[in-house]
Amino acid sequence: MNNSTGTWLVGGRCLLSDPVQFILVPAVYCLVLCVGLPGNMAALLVFLQSGRVRKAIRIYLLNLTLADIFFNLTLPFWIPYYWAEGHWVLPEAFCRLAGATYYLATYSAMAFMTLISLNRYCTVAKMELALNKPRGALVGCTLAWGLCAACAVPSLATQQTHQDGSLHTKCFEEHTGRRSYAYVMVLLFAASFLVVLGAYISIMRSLSVATGPCQGGHRRRAQVMVLGMLLVFVVCVAPYHLSLVPWVVNRMSSPFGGPPSFLDNLHMLSVALLSLNSCIDPLIYCFAIKRFRADLCLMVRKVTRCRRLRSRPSQPSPLPPALENKFPLNFRSSSLTSS
Repeated sequence: MNNSTGTWLVGGRCLLSDPVQFILVPAVYCLVLCVGLPGNMAALLVFLQSGRVRKAIRIYLLNLTLADIFFNLTLPFWIPYYWAEGHWVLPEAFCRLAGATYYLATYSAMAFMTLISLNRYCTVAKMELALNKPRGALVGCTLAWGLCAACAVPSLATQQTHQDGSLHTKCFEEHTGRRSYAYVMVLLFAASFLVVLGAYISIMRSLSVATGPCQGGHRRRAQVMVLGMLLVFVVCVAPYHLSLVPWVVNRMSSPFGGPPSFLDNLHMLSVALLSLNSCIDPLIYCFAIKRFRADLCLMVRKVTRCRRLRSRPSQPSPLPPALENKFPLNFRSSSLTSS
């Protein structure tokens, strides 16, 4: 072992000891899976049972929740991959499916957060746009899913596993010729971030000039929602895309078996932050949507009531008053016992 680089030489093979990639990232993924998946499943049930999916904002929120659920469902593939120090043990088809779904969920969630921010601004500014109507929201969500799926299709059509210097099977870690894809991803992030930032600034200006009852209610909640989306972009999404292009360029020129560089550790930290996005979105719903909190409490009460009824032992139905005098208590008890 070379203690200065954290590199192991076993049988002429180069094995890396990278705590950021092989310990921190899978640990964060486990946390996201245990917290984000139940939270988003609960949010999905609330949106579906509330009966208000016909509103444009509900359509956007429902699709964002679905994107977060798809992201969470890919984590059971990546957690054992990183625990095994970057060794893919499943067939090639699962690597393609897990990677394509990961990127589909990530960028479709970015698109839906952008549409939600734009919708909230139009609501505060009282602007009539097609995307602010239910039919326009359906069209916008369909286009977002279609464009993101089209970008993920090439990942399904080409081989995504390869052998590295340590004879590990890597999945979605071939960076040759990926510089153009990295630029496209960064441009998509920049466009989405600018829309969300512009929506928040416009809402703040609208609230600053409004007086009287116009300042309260839905305008404040719209501000909280867009602020939440903006914080998600800054904290979770921005670090990944700011480090993406330098990391891809560095990986294209670095040899296999070398120790993890500063850019490698920075990129893996940004990957862990990116996954927290699916945990934060349900919290935004709770703080920014008053009706969501009420519907969530109602759903919890229904589930609790159903469990109590199932766990309560069944009681024998009482006899009608006309039969009470004909059958004394001891006779009824002995009859029930014998039966």
